[in-house]
Amino acid sequence: MGAERPIQERVSLDGEALYRSHVRPVYGFIYSKVGNRETAEDLTSDVFLRALTNIDPERDEQSIAAWLYRVARNLVNDYWRAGHAAQVITLDEMRHPRANPRPPDIARQDLAARRATNLLNRLPENYRAVLQCRLIEGSSVAETAERLGISQANVKVLQHRALKRAAQLRDSDE
Repeated sequence: MGAERPIQERVSLDGEALYRSHVRPVYGFIYSKVGNRETAEDLTSDVFLRALTNIDPERDEQSIAAWLYRVARNLVNDYWRAGHAAQVITLDEMRHPRANPRPPDIARQDLAARRATNLLNRLPENYRAVLQCRLIEGSSVAETAERLGISQANVKVLQHRALKRAAQLRDSDE
């Protein structure tokens, strides 16, 4: 019994190694989904806090990695469901602003809409078309694929690449 470490210590040590070996890819995954450094850091911390309390030290490395990504995906989904997504402004609203004065929140939304339009205009046509369908019009992957005459897999790839490119353009502007 003296040679065996207590379960609490074993989990703690495994948790530290787990953190060191998985923090970067988990953070990268989360950042790609939320696009905000602070939020990605917070959610990554939550993933590893859950891991420390729920990890089975007998799991193999591949199973642990899959579990961490599942937790990360669920936390990202919860984040977006909680209403942290940016408000969507339609193209009609951008083209035909209301005549009455706008409160400061609306002015900030207008600025965000102009920045988004600027980013969209700087993207290649195929990226712009996919984002237009998926994010602005709210079309499903299947609807977008049918409308653009491409496969559903291609829609997903183009959307991912378009968002990544838009983030790069945004970051270069700041």
